Amino acid sequence: MQASKHPPKTIVGLDPGTTTGLAILNLNGEVILLKSLRHWSRSEIILEILNNGNPVLIATDRFEAPRAVKELAQALSLTLFTPEKEDTLENKSSIISEFTSKTGVKVEDEHQASALYAALKAFNSFKNDFKNIELSVERRMSDFKSILIEEVKSDLIRGIPPERSIRERLTQPPVQSVDTTLVDQLRKQLLEERRKVEVLTLRLENLRSELRKAESRKPAEKEGEPQSVISFTPGGSRLTSLNGLLKEQETGLGEHIQVDVFTELTSKKAKNEVKNSVVAAKTLKGDPSKIFKALSSKNVKIMILDVDTVEEELTEEAARQGILVCEMKSLPLEKMGEELYVRRSDVKDLLNKRRSLLTTALLDRLKEFSSR
Repeated sequence: MQASKHPPKTIVGLDPGTTTGLAILNLNGEVILLKSLRHWSRSEIILEILNNGNPVLIATDRFEAPRAVKELAQALSLTLFTPEKEDTLENKSSIISEFTSKTGVKVEDEHQASALYAALKAFNSFKNDFKNIELSVERRMSDFKSILIEEVKSDLIRGIPPERSIRERLTQPPVQSVDTTLVDQLRKQLLEERRKVEVLTLRLENLRSELRKAESRKPAEKEGEPQSVISFTPGGSRLTSLNGLLKEQETGLGEHIQVDVFTELTSKKAKNEVKNSVVAAKTLKGDPSKIFKALSSKNVKIMILDVDTVEEELTEEAARQGILVCEMKSLPLEKMGEELYVRRSDVKDLLNKRRSLLTTALLDRLKEFSSR
């Protein structure tokens, strides 16, 4: 009877960097893939790994696993292997040379060598256990074979065809593995996410353009008029940190961007009352997705919430509409006259810190999908 085809279980060796090295072995220690590429994105690496089997372990040649390797292990729900101590370059070269001379595998650069060494190191740590498993299974299969033959003969006497009997007795509960359609779904989603990233990048560029224009529209400052950070209270707003802001005022305030402030923001208010590209609110009332869509239609780029930490789901929902959400402590409000503003320098700092937030919010969904 011909064995059914299924993706091989694999051990992945990864050497991340500007040029990434990738090695994939099966559980017999045979090379399935050895490759390196410049500017390899995480999504592309995931697709390459899944195209070449069902990974169970990812390995690095570093004692402290690089961040990229840890993130990939988490994305694919893989066991992470790190050596107990980092080997010398001489020993690494010796292991690689011995392996390539036996197998004929060609190593083209140092990144492939590092990835292959990591995968071999991981495989060798299990090698003896693998051999014991093979011997144990062979002994048990010998006993199972005799029992299976006897049962199939018995079924034939009862009128059950041998092929059906063998198939039913060998059928086991399905083992969770990578869906055959997963790679295609990932590829389609990757293309869609890239398109969205391009749109969001364009929106970020538009925001930077607005910030540059705001430099020429500096709000009038009244001499001697104090500034303060604004924080919300149930009865309205109050001024805090006056002394610190007065000191900053003496050295120059820089440019400011006016902010629309709401104690309670609804989608209706977002549609009818928002005038500026930066909005602050104590609370959101109603469906957040509708509120963010309304804000996006009003060309709002930044949403400030009076909370200690913005929920991740809220951040992702806003990111889909091209809006950055942050806590008030990250972008404090300042009062001049009767109006509220944020400093242009604070906005630039926020954008620099969270420049990749919109992209990350989208790619994280791909990460969650791939780890199901």
